[in-house]
Amino acid sequence: MTSRILRLASVAAVLALASLGAASADAGWIPARSTWFDIGPDLSTANCHYSWTPTGRNVGAFSDQMDGFSSSCGKCYEVKCRNSQITDGYGQSMDRSNACFDESKSVIITIADACPCRYPNNEYSNQRWCCGDMNHVDLSREAFEQIADLGLGVIGLYMREVDCGAAASTGSGTPTPTSQYSSGSSQGVPQQSAGSNDPSWGGWGSWTPKKGGRWGRHRV
Repeated sequence: MTSRILRLASVAAVLALASLGAASADAGWIPARSTWFDIGPDLSTANCHYSWTPTGRNVGAFSDQMDGFSSSCGKCYEVKCRNSQITDGYGQSMDRSNACFDESKSVIITIADACPCRYPNNEYSNQRWCCGDMNHVDLSREAFEQIADLGLGVIGLYMREVDCGAAASTGSGTPTPTSQYSSGSSQGVPQQSAGSNDPSWGGWGSWTPKKGGRWGRHRV
């Protein structure tokens, strides 16, 4: 009798996890992985060359191997920690099944930097995380530390694109399937209009390529 109860409990747990995964997918969430980096005192030195973002210093860097990378600058994403096993680009597995402060807590970030697969100055680490083995976003220290301990270095993540106007909320933005921003090179500088530092402003407008950005320095 006891063994049967245990089996039923195990089945219930599996179904609950499957239901959670389905609910996440239905809400537009996609599984990903995250490391963290120091954005530095001046946001404009990051790859997208923004002097300001609607999410402040809660920013992220897209892997250049991810779908949508070429138009990622200026997009906003809601991210939340995901307790899971993590595998890096070299196949090494890390247990992050108890990493999250609170899996229901989310943070909204603006993509302001890039995480290139090929980067000679940090070759081992960049190839470890940014070469397309799975969706990967490098979070700023300020964003990462809201959802997990910095000492972990890397965590599982759920992410979904949201309207940047949701940044004024606590992190419960509405997913949007298309960006409100112009597409183009990920190495861009926004041509901001007067008053564009107002968080209620609707978008970056057009922008042009600009080289010379710096890329994320992973802490693992």
